[in-house]
Amino acid sequence: MKPARARPLTIVADDLTGACDAGTLFAGRAPVPVSVWPRRAAEAAVRVADTESRTVPPDEAAGRVSAVAGRARAGYWFKKIDSTLRGPVGAEVDALLRATGTATALVCPAFPAQGRVVLDRLLLVGGVPVADSPIARDAQFTGGSSSVVEILRAQLDRALAWIPIDQLRAGPEALAARVRRLAGTAIVADAETDADLDALVQAALAVTPMPLLVGSAGLARALAARLGLLAEHAELPSGSRWLIVAGSRHPATRRQIREARAAGLTVLATADRPVENRADVLARLIEQAVAALERERWDLVVVTGGETAAALWAALGAERIDLVGAPAPGLAFGYLRAPGHEALPLLTKAGGFGPPELLVSLARPEVVA
Repeated sequence: MKPARARPLTIVADDLTGACDAGTLFAGRAPVPVSVWPRRAAEAAVRVADTESRTVPPDEAAGRVSAVAGRARAGYWFKKIDSTLRGPVGAEVDALLRATGTATALVCPAFPAQGRVVLDRLLLVGGVPVADSPIARDAQFTGGSSSVVEILRAQLDRALAWIPIDQLRAGPEALAARVRRLAGTAIVADAETDADLDALVQAALAVTPMPLLVGSAGLARALAARLGLLAEHAELPSGSRWLIVAGSRHPATRRQIREARAAGLTVLATADRPVENRADVLARLIEQAVAALERERWDLVVVTGGETAAALWAALGAERIDLVGAPAPGLAFGYLRAPGHEALPLLTKAGGFGPPELLVSLARPEVVA
């Protein structure tokens, strides 16, 4: 399969940072536009639609996914999901299969670059089963199990199958034959390395009709590489004036905030406020961010957390984000386009990703050298 030009590739994500960290991988030939629900996906060879559905009921999430599929021209599809299986994953996969008339799904949330792997059907985060990790306390994690098969079985009204790691590594022809034999099911695949994810994509591209690929940025990267669209390392804008808008309260983000402030970066964060009404706290953060953008010119705006990114998008009345590449795994760089505003250089990051020095290493590499 050649790079998708005559037939567009549409990536359907359930939150904005996930939409960005997957879509930016495909920007090797042209910027990849991202739209946020309910805006229609842009016309492009590769485009991303964020349904903003991770926190909504399964029926509503399925409806949004179906609506996105109904608006788009026929082409290839990738269902971007959270690497820790938060949100109504099964309902959205089922909806996209039905809306696109696809019989088979190949599912693997593994993201080895961020320590998320699938072995013996179990999703492991940093070597810990996801149900035993802090992620299990997240309100959007509804699995109650670490088994990808069991989590999907409770959400997806389809036959499920499994490809263990030894069958995955049996060679491209054997793996493609296995996928063909399991046609009509939702196939959960083990994967421990980027090479494993590449093998899955190679097998999917060898099967006709092609199954729906369902995964995180790890599987998306493998697909972008196979299509010849993988973006090289993206250079961030020069200049030291960074505004960090941190809506995530994840411990990883808290540590990054402390390091960023110590290095002299400007940070606005919900972690500075006591836990109260989440919506009110986020609204005040966005008000501060918009005021800072109106008051000063920034070389780069960094946003952590999908909910925060979507709230800033709405506050600015944005039309799209044009993604141009990834400066590091789990990050996405692009330009936010909003009427009446200059293009805003934007870096997005999911709340749970990255070491404490991540932001400082990007903004002040001499500090961590």
